[in-house]
Amino acid sequence: MIVLETDRLIIRESSGRDFSRIYSMMLSETRENESGVFCSDKPGARPVGAIRDAVSEDEDEELEKYLAYIHTVYSVFGFGLWTVCLKEDPSCIIGRCGLQPIADDNSPLGRIELGYLIDERWRGQGYASEACSAIVKYAFERLEIEEVYAQIPADNRPSVCLAQKLGFERAAEDLWVRRN
Repeated sequence: MIVLETDRLIIRESSGRDFSRIYSMMLSETRENESGVFCSDKPGARPVGAIRDAVSEDEDEELEKYLAYIHTVYSVFGFGLWTVCLKEDPSCIIGRCGLQPIADDNSPLGRIELGYLIDERWRGQGYASEACSAIVKYAFERLEIEEVYAQIPADNRPSVCLAQKLGFERAAEDLWVRRN
């Protein structure tokens, strides 16, 4: 199901057919960066939001988690991390982006967090900005969410710059917020 369309992108619910592309993208990034996957248009960016955890090299385990996520999160919350494809070629998956409910020490009662990953070969072309902007707008206008957060390490300059461009403000050391 298509969730959003932008000028250049289709953002849709993920499916089992997407797994191998998403998995290889995340695994590749995890191997390159000990702290997780890169998540920005710019090289050198590191984890953002819900896509910051390292990925297991056990493909069967990851597939099981991926399918459970799809079946649970979309039906329970009505949103989640979605697949990002090129509009000119919808079979071309360039990333994953979306909203996730998160509970941690910063927000024990929970918050909605933006997370994203754009594959390395598609960075530097504004796709993260385009996808995230549409998703934040969707969160405010369609889901009526009052605040969207992003967890970004302070030294991840490309993602900090993107958060600022999207109107996020620092809420804590590594936590950013945009209010409706």
